[in-house]
Amino acid sequence: MHQLERVTNLLALLLSARRHVTFEEIRLGLKGQYPENLVAARAAFERDKGILRDEGIPIDSVVLGGDQAGTTGYRILRSEYELGDIDLEPDEATALRIAVATIRIGQTWSLEALWKVDQDVAEESDRPGTTPIIASLPVDSRLPFLHQSLAARSVVSFTYNDKSREVESFGLLARGGWWYLVGHDRSVNELRTFRVDRISGEVNVGEAGAYAIPDGFDVQAVFPNDPKQLPDNVDVGSDVAQVLIDASDVGVVLAQYGTDAVVEERADGSVVFDIPCSNVRAFDQWLFGFVERAEVLAPPMLREHVVEWLEGIGGTR
Repeated sequence: MHQLERVTNLLALLLSARRHVTFEEIRLGLKGQYPENLVAARAAFERDKGILRDEGIPIDSVVLGGDQAGTTGYRILRSEYELGDIDLEPDEATALRIAVATIRIGQTWSLEALWKVDQDVAEESDRPGTTPIIASLPVDSRLPFLHQSLAARSVVSFTYNDKSREVESFGLLARGGWWYLVGHDRSVNELRTFRVDRISGEVNVGEAGAYAIPDGFDVQAVFPNDPKQLPDNVDVGSDVAQVLIDASDVGVVLAQYGTDAVVEERADGSVVFDIPCSNVRAFDQWLFGFVERAEVLAPPMLREHVVEWLEGIGGTR
């Protein structure tokens, strides 16, 4: 079992416990999730407790008496774990609403969290135009299945770029605001990288133990350092864009790409750079970080793509 799943189950058990429970009771409650060997199980339990405490979760431990005299019991007290009421000042509540309105993660998580600390927002959320979302970071429903396949060494099958794939999952990485699956694509017998949100339809998980990850495999080492070099299914006519960068940000781009990327230096201090754009969505994220201080000059299809995106944003505000 993957440690993350076991730690999550341990958290749920300790939260639901009506009294302090011993290590043996925890092993029984999470049967099969800790090693059979007592020493190994105890070591794994200590690591799991350490993870929870590192995340700021208070685990209350006491030495029990009676029939369990001398044994340590564990429990998470909801009064210490759960956030109490926060009495926000009006200006604090306003600042929090602006922050929540700027980026939405998932579906309504940010709004639900805001309701917990600022009840006034519940009434305002029913009025159109009160939550001007600038960016949305989706939580992909396929991720749990991919994590499951990675933990169980199960082959996953899905459709990607209109082609059926069978993949041995070697690793999952979040880069540039997107999730990527790295694995051996049995369809072409090669290592491939897939952007999770580009997967069409459902992810089907096969039998556990179907493959082994190669010894010494390092998913970060095989993953491109620059996400803009990752393949994408958006064709803009070139893998390299010419971007005019304002003088105030030239140093930033030079630090990223070096002098070899310089195409033209202009009299006002601005510079034209060659920037990878194979992954158009990743390029978009990089570009929009400069706001009005960057302009795409070429290729024409990419420039048109950026203009259309900006016009679309302007039309929804």
